[in-house]
Amino acid sequence: MTEKTPLALIIFCLTLLHFTAPAFTRAEEGHTHPPVSQEKTKKKKKEPLPPIKHTHPKRPHLHEELQQIRGWLQSIERDTERRPIISEEERTDAAMYPVQTSTKTRLSGGLTMIAQGALNNAAQFGGDRADGSLSIDLILESELRENGLLIVRGDFMRGEGLTHLPPLAAGVNADIESFTDGPDSFHLIEALYEQTWDKERWRFSFGQIDTTSYFDQNEFANSETFQFISPLFGNNPAIGWGGDENGYGPGFVFHMHPVEALEFNLGLFEGDGNYTDMFDQPFLIAEIELEYYRGDLEGHYRFIFWSNETNRPEILNPSVNASHNRGFSLSFDQALTEHFGVWTRFGLQDGKVSEFDRHASLGLQVKGLMGRSHDTFGIALGTTWVSDENKQATGLDKEEHTIEAYYNLAATDGIHFSPDVQYISNPGGDGNVDPITVYGLRAQLIF
Repeated sequence: MTEKTPLALIIFCLTLLHFTAPAFTRAEEGHTHPPVSQEKTKKKKKEPLPPIKHTHPKRPHLHEELQQIRGWLQSIERDTERRPIISEEERTDAAMYPVQTSTKTRLSGGLTMIAQGALNNAAQFGGDRADGSLSIDLILESELRENGLLIVRGDFMRGEGLTHLPPLAAGVNADIESFTDGPDSFHLIEALYEQTWDKERWRFSFGQIDTTSYFDQNEFANSETFQFISPLFGNNPAIGWGGDENGYGPGFVFHMHPVEALEFNLGLFEGDGNYTDMFDQPFLIAEIELEYYRGDLEGHYRFIFWSNETNRPEILNPSVNASHNRGFSLSFDQALTEHFGVWTRFGLQDGKVSEFDRHASLGLQVKGLMGRSHDTFGIALGTTWVSDENKQATGLDKEEHTIEAYYNLAATDGIHFSPDVQYISNPGGDGNVDPITVYGLRAQLIF
């Protein structure tokens, strides 16, 4: 039965009333009653009541009443189609508990296991050995209101990875986080709210934020779970990131995309990420992004200016706390063909408070080798310079050079395996340490 059935039924009843009403009207006008059987009269044993004079107000014709009722019912149906009728309690629940009442909530994540070994590693640093790590990332996303998104990201880690190595500019495994309570525990990475306007041309985010998730992006060198494993190629090591030692902390990000091919990102974060004396010594960062399209081929050119106002000791004068570390960096990536792209990064920071004050890297990515459309190959070269102040303090006199290559094999939907190799010369800028080779295998499950 359709939604129009109640209206049709009411119209039918009123039409029936239209044909039967005249008899009752005539009875009322003559003050008479319908005939009653003799048997019923005897049972009731009631005397007839004296006639009562009735006065009826003038009413519109029944046809007019029918038309009024029809219009009233149709207006109710139209209003019901426009907005669902919900109780006041449901309205309160939706306002106070949007996550519980939202149907646009998604849980996703990934499981990553990395095993790495070292070759030609001096005995004083642990010798040739192999170690591993496992991490599980969980991401909860819930659309609380139109264009308003709650994001919560957590990470569980097991194992410290390959740590028995010479001192390096940035390590060999970017999937390893540094936490005071150790690796075998669950950690809150992000808990933020993101609101967008005007088809995502404007976006504002606040909460616990991973600073690297909004700045220094790169299409071909930005994910330690799919691309390069070395931290040198995931983000620029010459940026003095705010937040804790991993770059996580409270802050605000404002994104603007006023015209096509031009974007701005502005960020304000707590300098050390510990929620104490918040924003007394902040980390400020601004990024300008230019987009270039050549047909379907996309390129991004990002220029970054930043300042970390957290006090830190100067390398040559440890008793003096410098009030800032400032710098500039860039991150370029450009697709040259459907399967081939190149990228580069450069950055510099204040050598008075930084052991390494400059970094440059470049690389390429190739998709679809050997006829496998979902496989990816990447190779990169990076150089990190020891600051002059650090050279004077430690005697280090070389630049650290790193080469990394990986092949990401898509075994099946959501499962990837990536053999990886890194070659590091002058580890930590020390020319007296022999080059080392780090080989590894990464297994990734996406869910």
